[in-house]
Amino acid sequence: MIDAQTDFDPAAPPEYKAIASGNTAKQANLPRTAASVPEEKLRAIQACFIKPPLRYRTPHVEILANFEKADALCRAAIAEHPQAPDLWIVRNRRITALMGLWKGRADATAFTDAVAEAKLALMGKYPAGTDVVARLCLARQALLAPDGDTKATIKDFIKEAGGKKASGPSLVAASLLALDTGDRLLHKQYRRNFLDKHADDPSLWTATAFLLNRYHRYWMYQPPYTAGWTYGRRQGYFLTTGTAEDAQRTFQAEFKTLDGETVKIPESSEGKWTVISFIPTATGNGYLKGSSAFVAVRPFDDVKLIAAVLDDDADAARKLLEEKKKDKRWKPASFPTLLVPGGIQNPIVRQLGLLGVDIPPGTRPKMNVLILRPDGSIATVISGIAMSFGYGPVVQNVIEWQDEKNVDVALARGDLKEAKRLAFAYAPAKQERPEDAPRNWKPKKIGVPHLRSRAKVYLAMGRLEAAQADIQAVYLTVNSKAGHISMRTDELEETEALKATISAALKQQR
Repeated sequence: MIDAQTDFDPAAPPEYKAIASGNTAKQANLPRTAASVPEEKLRAIQACFIKPPLRYRTPHVEILANFEKADALCRAAIAEHPQAPDLWIVRNRRITALMGLWKGRADATAFTDAVAEAKLALMGKYPAGTDVVARLCLARQALLAPDGDTKATIKDFIKEAGGKKASGPSLVAASLLALDTGDRLLHKQYRRNFLDKHADDPSLWTATAFLLNRYHRYWMYQPPYTAGWTYGRRQGYFLTTGTAEDAQRTFQAEFKTLDGETVKIPESSEGKWTVISFIPTATGNGYLKGSSAFVAVRPFDDVKLIAAVLDDDADAARKLLEEKKKDKRWKPASFPTLLVPGGIQNPIVRQLGLLGVDIPPGTRPKMNVLILRPDGSIATVISGIAMSFGYGPVVQNVIEWQDEKNVDVALARGDLKEAKRLAFAYAPAKQERPEDAPRNWKPKKIGVPHLRSRAKVYLAMGRLEAAQADIQAVYLTVNSKAGHISMRTDELEETEALKATISAALKQQR
């Protein structure tokens, strides 16, 4: 229902553009005739549906009022243009508004009206694949039946949508139906199918961002008050874990310097990891300053930091930075500050699912972090809501997680030389004090992924005692963290398995 890239186009509404996902052929616009619903009426209806991220902080009563307004406008348009060839656009929006009223204020009458409208809509003509909203409404009605078979209803929904050839919107709708019924496995299945085929489609960016949001994913199937008094610790751990997102997405954008020059990403990234912190104002770059220390001790010059201001007013940004310089405690950043053209109206805000960027005055700003791999693909996006509740060095966690995977890949293909080069660069066997080191010099603290990588390499080299020493250190850290959040983590399981393998090999050697 929302176009993530451009303004609403009556000749190519969002649900029509979305059915072309994965199709490289250019999609023709819908014909507009004298019998079509007038463009100004369609735009007035569409304006009732607020685009993210503004939608997420719009007062609840205002959202409901917009749904009521949309319903009234749709009813008027249907009455005035009953034979319009594009009346399905109006009906889709009326059904959506009525389902919004049903969900938003438990209005059973609104849902009854939505079902009636959906049945009328399906009796008319739809361009192939654009009837998802109406069929979603009827599927929800079937799920509410006392003797309804939830799994069969959802599977029938997908079957009617084309089965294995179901469109992106149909797969998203099926995942939402599974969410409605609390069927985690079905939700996971349709979520996976959607992300494998449509994660990079601009017309479906809003759905992709929702399905990949760490905060939403963590809480989606959690029971209330889970983990007791440790729930905050557990939440913080999972929101900042190093695991990359489970989708293949690319990112291309243009930013502006304070002097008006254009900076293209990933072209200007020079084949490095690129970490972009999206901030409301030019003064909010404190998070990346904390990551600078991690970048400075990397064995390779392979990480680039950027602060991106979601405001294209260069004069305002420059003024804020000048004010900041007056603070004697302020230290200049070692990374550039760029501007996002169009601010929060830029399409990348919806592509990435940035949240908390449209803050009202006096509200603490929320940071959104994008981490790009050296090849320009998206490793992960940590939205403002996840950054608000997470804790821990997420940038370090993500990059070091990939460092370990690179060592694993080298070992898997039998390239011990490359595995040794990487592992011992990240985790030197010896750290000697440089001659020009400051008085407070300390050896670099080796992260768990790097230490675990070195243990794997020692194992491959046959240096089992060294491998055991490393994996024991890893185990103590990982086990302590698992105890801190009162649960066994996947990382603990993996570490224990490696520890057992090394112990068995050492026992056999002795």
